Amino acid sequence: MKKQMLINAVHLEQKRMAIVEDGKLVEFNIQMAVKEPITGNIYKGIVMKVERGLQAAFVNYGGRKDGFLPLKDVSYNNFTETAGREGSKPALKVGQEILVQVLREVSERKGALLTAYISLPGRYLVLLPNKESSGISRKIEDEGDRKRLKELVEQITTEDGLGFIVRTAGMNRTKQELARDYQHLSRLWKEIQKRSSETAAPSLIYQESAFGVRSLRDYFTPDIEEILVDDMETFRQMRAYCKAVAPRNVKVIKLDKEKTPLFDKFQLEDQIRVIYQERVELKSGGYLIINPTEAMITIDVNSGRGSSKRNVEETAFKTNMEAAEEIARQLRLRDLGGLVVIDFIDMMDQKHNAEVEKAFKKAIDLDRARIQLSHISKFGIMELSRQKKQSTIQEISYTPCPFCRGRGVRPSLEYTALTAYRKIETQAVKGLSSQIKVNLPDEVADYLLNQKRSEIIHLESEYEMSIHISGNRDMAWDECRIETTKREALHTAEPAKHALEAEESLKEMEDEEAEAPEPEEPKTMEEPKKNGAAPPPAESHEPVKKKSHRRSRHRRKKPAEKPVETAPATPAETPAMATPIAGETKLPPEALPSAREPVRIKPPAAVNEPDPRKSITPRPSEVPKSPAPTEKPEKANENHDNPLQRLKKVFETLID
Repeated sequence: MKKQMLINAVHLEQKRMAIVEDGKLVEFNIQMAVKEPITGNIYKGIVMKVERGLQAAFVNYGGRKDGFLPLKDVSYNNFTETAGREGSKPALKVGQEILVQVLREVSERKGALLTAYISLPGRYLVLLPNKESSGISRKIEDEGDRKRLKELVEQITTEDGLGFIVRTAGMNRTKQELARDYQHLSRLWKEIQKRSSETAAPSLIYQESAFGVRSLRDYFTPDIEEILVDDMETFRQMRAYCKAVAPRNVKVIKLDKEKTPLFDKFQLEDQIRVIYQERVELKSGGYLIINPTEAMITIDVNSGRGSSKRNVEETAFKTNMEAAEEIARQLRLRDLGGLVVIDFIDMMDQKHNAEVEKAFKKAIDLDRARIQLSHISKFGIMELSRQKKQSTIQEISYTPCPFCRGRGVRPSLEYTALTAYRKIETQAVKGLSSQIKVNLPDEVADYLLNQKRSEIIHLESEYEMSIHISGNRDMAWDECRIETTKREALHTAEPAKHALEAEESLKEMEDEEAEAPEPEEPKTMEEPKKNGAAPPPAESHEPVKKKSHRRSRHRRKKPAEKPVETAPATPAETPAMATPIAGETKLPPEALPSAREPVRIKPPAAVNEPDPRKSITPRPSEVPKSPAPTEKPEKANENHDNPLQRLKKVFETLID
């Protein structure tokens, strides 16, 4: 089996690395110029806030978001004594300068994850400043290899405060090669310390190596027979690094001079395209569904076309075995980190579950990242945790969709259009704008102009404004931009002014009705009838008094002051008024109450007056020519003095 490393660095915007084994893609890495990684960079930052509840600090290292620094990842020499408190524990202070390294990239919702324990990875070793102890990688499990490496580590001369860990790549290396790598990393650390002391915070102190050098350092293994590079500058950087670290491997690095693109020559473009897809096909006819989420990464195994009705258990076992190997490969290719949940096809036989676990564990041994694995549960689910060193391939290469914003779905046309119409209506109802300009996506604008035209015209006429709707093809699907033009100060004040005047006038009318005085004397006044009959006698009126704001009290008059009742007058008499009582003066016409004054009609009390419900207006020829004699005052006084007699006569008249 021939294993090769391919470096495609011709284009500065995108650089790719692939490891191919017998034409099959085994490892893949990518770097975009617009999203240059910061993982591994060392910064000099300033502590902005210390949260005791979170047991963490927020550090300004120069990024767009403050980094998150757990207090457990802060070395002891970075803590300071709290002033004025005896026996208090050392702690970080706000404004303190600290040297930090990035462990995880910045995401949309979270800042970068930082640590104060600096580590400098080399080809065979990882240098650990501020740690005097040395160790061996946990991925080296063979006891013989671990014992031999411990003997070599003890023979290497180290400086005070500089420890290291032997990587898996240094498992079969000699003492001289390990010592050379240690000296290279120690010189690098001294340069970092010098630059940190001369630079003000926040600033970048050390940046990770170039893409080609980092690929050679992290992905190169002894079984790789050839390294092909298609860019001259990258080729020179990789050779220079290899001469300093592993001179024996310099001849493995070669420059590809052919005109055919490097990845096309090995037919890798189709295999790379599968990395970005949600569905991964299996040879047996089954398939995988890989769905990264905010909390975890879910992987579903389906039998698909490989299902067999004869032996369901055997089909599930065969598909799960193939899926275990492919899932381990996809985790490496996509660089998926964090919590991963795999939903295998349910199997009844426990031996099959054990074999699938064994096959998966063997497949993940090739992974450089640290993985913690659990057993398959009774629900057919396996959980694992994979170390996340950088952003996933999809996060590096893709940007969120401006229309669905990464959700994969978008609102319907009707829902979006109605939402925009409600926003327009909200602005119109306020009555503060004379013009509203709305900018919407093309399809949404067309829907409003065609389907909601009558509603928009109604808003314009009711609120006396103009509404302009325009479309923009570059806008997000559910985006709505509204610009309003305010009314002039005079127009805006008129509605409120009119409403206030109407309210005041209504209040005045109510006050006048409540304060209007009632007449002290009941008065009667009738117009002459059209048939020429004389109107009934009317009582005399007292002079009109001036209106008072106080409600007048009714004063009961004595019987002597009441007017004398008279018989109906003949048409020959011009004024249809009753004869006044002695002692009262006749009022002139000007002094009579106006039409506005309320007039209260007194029911007839005389015996000789007919019932108005039964009486018929006499013809002019039948009207008596002589006026009826007036009653004597004594009789009037007698009637007034005997109210029971008057009431009796009224009832007799009504009965007739």
